[in-house]
Amino acid sequence: MIWPALLFTCLVGWLILRPWLSSGPLVALCLSFAAGAAALSLQLLLYDLARIPWNRWVVVVPWAVVAVGSLRRRPPRLWRPQWRRPHWLELAALAFGAIVLAAWVPYERLMPLNEWDAVMLWMFKGKAFYLDGGVAPYLSRAGEFLGNAAYPLLVPLYATFLYVWSGEVADHAAKILSPCFFASLSAGFYHLARRFGSPGVAAVFTAMLGGTFIVDAVAFHYAGYADTAVAAGVLLGAGFLYAWFREDRYEDFSLAVLFASIAAWTKNEGFLFLAGLGAAAAARLVWLRAWQWRSWITLIVLPALAVVPWAAARSLYGIGRPGQISGEIVRTNVASYWPTLRALAEHAFAPSVFNLVFPLWLVAVALHRRAGLDNKFLLLPLLALWQIGGLTLVYVTGPVNLQWMIGSSIDRVLSQVAPLALLGAALVFASYYDRAEARLAPPPPPKPAPGKKRQRRGGRLPPGAKSGRLEMEEWPSG
Repeated sequence: MIWPALLFTCLVGWLILRPWLSSGPLVALCLSFAAGAAALSLQLLLYDLARIPWNRWVVVVPWAVVAVGSLRRRPPRLWRPQWRRPHWLELAALAFGAIVLAAWVPYERLMPLNEWDAVMLWMFKGKAFYLDGGVAPYLSRAGEFLGNAAYPLLVPLYATFLYVWSGEVADHAAKILSPCFFASLSAGFYHLARRFGSPGVAAVFTAMLGGTFIVDAVAFHYAGYADTAVAAGVLLGAGFLYAWFREDRYEDFSLAVLFASIAAWTKNEGFLFLAGLGAAAAARLVWLRAWQWRSWITLIVLPALAVVPWAAARSLYGIGRPGQISGEIVRTNVASYWPTLRALAEHAFAPSVFNLVFPLWLVAVALHRRAGLDNKFLLLPLLALWQIGGLTLVYVTGPVNLQWMIGSSIDRVLSQVAPLALLGAALVFASYYDRAEARLAPPPPPKPAPGKKRQRRGGRLPPGAKSGRLEMEEWPSG
């Protein structure tokens, strides 16, 4: 039953993205999974708050109605993709991605959910919600469990949806959600890099993303974590916001706010990213004096859908703020800042962990002007810095030993920002590549001088000709 559930998830996400996303069918399918998983998990939470029992049909029927109404309005664009011959580097990158999946998927299929945080913080909640038939029994007794109940519920409730669909607690079904978010991450990266660069450059950097060890490890080895889903939300939110800064299309603005809201519904770090992206978007709207009502409504409504229902549930069940454990608010330890920053730098620039992602990111920031990009490019590294700065708060306010926290989670936390850092490098290299290609291209052939046309054999005779014999062809001088 897992494949119909995943296809239904992509259908739900496609109905959400359809008014805004313009892409090929494969990219749309992958991005639709992220949007669909967020929508279905939020749907289960709203049903629970409204005291509507969960079952497969109460989830499916509303989306079936939306799908019928959507298809009757106009034919979907994604059903008529424009075919083009793939670049050879695209084929090579696709083959590399297939090799990565072939190496990871069998291992993932056999591996039990044995990571403590994955079980305690994420997947155990999904099982409890399914077996209890709602979130109330677990959340009302959250103080009795070690799992941090203040974490958002996209991953646990989507796992619950897979259990509801399957009719049982199917761990193998739930584990597939992390590789599916990895597909959304990779497809979104390629779409954004291809949009502002050549197919070859987009393919090469997408392959680099797939070959980054820690990104693969988080997506496949650490089954049940939420970091890959957060990375997808951060990358897509920042990437589409940059597209809006460059091209000023409302569709890009909406997608940026949507995916940033999904990041906030996934994990606490996503709230920080949503705040940074929302501030940047609002500042640009004010700067441009853009008072279009739909832009401001989008900036308010989409984050509210991701934040307000969960805030209402936390208030209803008496769940404390993030960082509040057993009724005690954790204080900020200023002395932990330097060890935290040093550990972040050591892990980020370790070739065995993130390859060349972060060094290339610094090079891109230094050379973006020489590549022909304007200061709008700085939006991407600034959002990455905003997120990294916020991540330090996870460690300087942690309730446990700092060294243990760094050793157990810092790679996963940095993996949330690594795809965004690599996207910045991809865009700068793409701009360099396009300018070099333009310089090396042969000059266009000279155009004929005005008023002088070449006489073609078998054509009409020039005015004043006395016979059908053609005169000497007239060529432009020089």
